[in-house]
Amino acid sequence: MGKTIVEKSKTKSVVINKLVHPEIINDRELKAIITGMLPSLIPVNAKYRKKRVTLSASVEGLLSLREYFNGIVDRKMFLEVIAQLITVIKECEKNIMNIKNLLFHVDYIFIDPDTKKVQCIFWPILNNQHPASIAGFFKDLPYRVVFSKDEDNDYVSTYLHYFSSPPPFSIYSFEKVIHELMGKTESKLYMEQQSSTREQNYSETTVLGTEEAGETTVLGFEDEDGTTVLGFQEPTFPYLIRESTQEKVSVNKPSFRIGKEKRYCDLFISDNTAISRSHADILTKDNRYFIIDNNSTNKTYVDGRVIPVREEVEIFSGTKIKLANEEFVFYL
Repeated sequence: MGKTIVEKSKTKSVVINKLVHPEIINDRELKAIITGMLPSLIPVNAKYRKKRVTLSASVEGLLSLREYFNGIVDRKMFLEVIAQLITVIKECEKNIMNIKNLLFHVDYIFIDPDTKKVQCIFWPILNNQHPASIAGFFKDLPYRVVFSKDEDNDYVSTYLHYFSSPPPFSIYSFEKVIHELMGKTESKLYMEQQSSTREQNYSETTVLGTEEAGETTVLGFEDEDGTTVLGFQEPTFPYLIRESTQEKVSVNKPSFRIGKEKRYCDLFISDNTAISRSHADILTKDNRYFIIDNNSTNKTYVDGRVIPVREEVEIFSGTKIKLANEEFVFYL
């Protein structure tokens, strides 16, 4: 994306992004933001002028994260912001939105000074030329903060240690660290809030049968006695989003092959000659996921780095994969 600028007035700020070639608007993501599907994302407007496309987000009555942390920051204040940002990322992943389009910068993340609720900007674009480094943002943030001297700040060392040791950054393992640092009481409260949200979403989309006295009603099918019993649930699998088409592909086999040889591949790519016949495999092992390059002609890349031939490289939710010049994002 082009250079982000801010136009300020007495009452509000407008964050502006002018798209650069080959970036284009992702209409599905734009609609999700405009309709309020993700309440933690600030509404975005798109303007089309000849060959120039501009995105903008208006912010009023909120503090930037830089302003919010402009002073002494205590443990609770810091960790609650991090926990909310993790939730924003997971909400984006849940709605199949590329988390690297989040504008993660201390000047463009905003806090409501009354409710302490975090609001973020997400640019709904394809072919983002300057994707966000989520791990880089979280790793750098403590160095921008003055922590309270009246507390034990060992939690900051624990926080930073996460980024200095393998395996690579994963939002789920990072969330676990943050919950542990928040302590049992705060962590439990936070998880209960998330559980409440999930239950609310569940109740809006699930219709249960009529419950009569003395009967137990649960989801599923009905047996001969008239008792409703738990039905079978389809297994869930990780999936890929093909960036060029926004196609969602379920990775539903322990060894999932991608290539242009139809007979041997689980994901058959017929419209890209740069892809090799059996380009790469995604492997599932004990709830961990790996990609292996099968000696392809044009290489396999993980988060921008070429991977060795026939060597398993672990991937995580949000990992960007490129086979030759074909880009995918892997999600759990």
